[in-house]
Amino acid sequence: MNHNKRRNTAFLYEALVRELTKSVVSKDEKRKSAIMAVIKEFFNSGSALKKELNLYKEITETRGVNRKAAEKIIGYVRKERERLDTKKIFEEQTKLINKIHNSLNEEILSNFVPNYKALASIYQMFSPKTKIKNKVLMENVVIDYMSSAPQQVNEEKRVNNATMRIFSSKFNNHYNGLLEEQRTLLSKYISSFTDNGLDLKIYLNDELGRIKEAVSKTSFEGELQEKINKVFTIIESFKGELINEDMLKQIMKIQQLVSEIENND
Repeated sequence: MNHNKRRNTAFLYEALVRELTKSVVSKDEKRKSAIMAVIKEFFNSGSALKKELNLYKEITETRGVNRKAAEKIIGYVRKERERLDTKKIFEEQTKLINKIHNSLNEEILSNFVPNYKALASIYQMFSPKTKIKNKVLMENVVIDYMSSAPQQVNEEKRVNNATMRIFSSKFNNHYNGLLEEQRTLLSKYISSFTDNGLDLKIYLNDELGRIKEAVSKTSFEGELQEKINKVFTIIESFKGELINEDMLKQIMKIQQLVSEIENND
């Protein structure tokens, strides 16, 4: 069964997000702005592509449910998909593909997308060109996906490794690789460009609380304690602030400091 990824709305979106991540990590502000502009233009709340993307997400973000529940969700999603303007979706996809070709780079469509197989199966299920027998087969594939437990696949690590390599190398000049909490922070920071930063804010609130508690437990003498007190002041200043790249670096350095304190380094 053929899968035309250029006509798969969710794939186009995910490929753009991966490219955005690369630009953030490599500090290519011009490219980052260009990609964000494309995402905002074609995936705003009123666009046909955004409406279809939401239907893809209803399926891909549902994991670990029983098969009966998965079948019901798919049934509702297919009905909603039938209500969408297919012609409008096709037109917006064409404009988006042309925009990528003319303003960005076709190589974006070669980006690794972790849940590619699931997106391809959903595309086949949605497509009016897919034969009934194949639709049933694809629906079973999607049900299997939804009823399986989400795996902490190496796919996610693969994305992290690819997109964080440049950023990590800069920190590796000072530290022996990124800590797990640094990688989590960086990953959520990158994702914040497309999800309004809600997940980042929640994580940051918890992480700063953990850091603050760890720092407050320290007790040193003289100049070293003065520096620790300055760190405490910096943490307090982060409250209510929108995180930017400079703040991100400061937090990552403090995470490193806390790790060294906890390990008596």
